[in-house]
Amino acid sequence: MSMGLLRIEQDGQVAWGTTGSRPGYTSGVFATRDLSRKVVYSVNPTGLLGAETPYAGRLLVTSFGLTR
Repeated sequence: MSMGLLRIEQDGQVAWGTTGSRPGYTSGVFATRDLSRKVVYSVNPTGLLGAETPYAGRLLVTSFGLTR
């Protein structure tokens, strides 16, 4: 089942996860299908309108050993 999950694929690696927000925080949970790699993050953005998105993206790229 993948209903409601985000699928991120790059360089043959696939990660599944979800993100969420509440006032003052943005968070996410991602893992590979076999759970060999997992990442959980929560950031307190200082800007508005998704300013934290590039940082969360870099965290995922680094955690899953992907290259850009």
